[in-house]
Amino acid sequence: TRDNKSTSSSRASSPAQLEATEKLKQVKTRLQLVDLAGSECVGMSGVTGTALRETSFINRSLSALADVLGAIAEQRSHVPYRNSKLTHLLQDSVGGDAKLLVMLCISPDQKYLTESMQSLGFGTRARQVQRGQVKKKNFPVQSKAK
Repeated sequence: TRDNKSTSSSRASSPAQLEATEKLKQVKTRLQLVDLAGSECVGMSGVTGTALRETSFINRSLSALADVLGAIAEQRSHVPYRNSKLTHLLQDSVGGDAKLLVMLCISPDQKYLTESMQSLGFGTRARQVQRGQVKKKNFPVQSKAK
C-alpha cells in the first residue's frame, strides 16, 4: 500500500507563531497638526513689536511651505525642505507617501478679500500636489523583556 502523507503540513500555525507574526504586522503612524493661524497682512492688522516679528516668521514659514508644495507639484529634483524649520519638521508629512490635509479659513467680508484670495491660492497650490498611493510600512515591534 502507498502512504499518502504530504511533506508539507496543512495545519494552522501555533498560537505563539501567530502572535509573533501579528506583532510584525503592526504599522507605525504619525499625526502632525500644525496651526498656522496668525498669518496676516501686517498693514491691515497694525501689529507692532513682538507681534510684528511673530507675524513675519509665520508669513515666511508659509512662503517656504508654498515653495515646497510647488516643488513637489512640479516634481522638481530638489525640494527645499530646509528653507524653514516648519518645512523641515513637516518633511515626512508633506512628501513621500504621507497624506496631507490643508484647511483654510477665509472670510466673506470684502475687507478681507485680499487675504482670502491669498489663502485660496495657497490651497490651490497644495491641491496640485500629486503623489502615488500611500504605502504601509511594517516595523518589527520591540518586545519588552524584563
